[in-house]
Amino acid sequence: MRIGLNTPDPQGISAQKPANSAAASDASKMPTEKSEVSLHDATSLSALATRALQTPEVRQDRVDSLRQSIASGQYRLDAKASAEAMLNQ
Repeated sequence: MRIGLNTPDPQGISAQKPANSAAASDASKMPTEKSEVSLHDATSLSALATRALQTPEVRQDRVDSLRQSIASGQYRLDAKASAEAMLNQ
């Protein structure tokens, strides 16, 4: 006699409902597949990704402003504030 390992045993399968109906209803509310992600979530994620990709890695306007301040001698560095900032990170 040959036994098929890929077929379920009809005697081992029960059609009983879970005893705790609250647990069963909580489980039914949980998303079970990727397709259950809301359209709003997907749209928000897409908008955030687009915005992040459009943001430059270097804030060129800030770099140019600092270069101009340094070149004109107006840039003053507070050594104590810089040291505190490094230690707090």
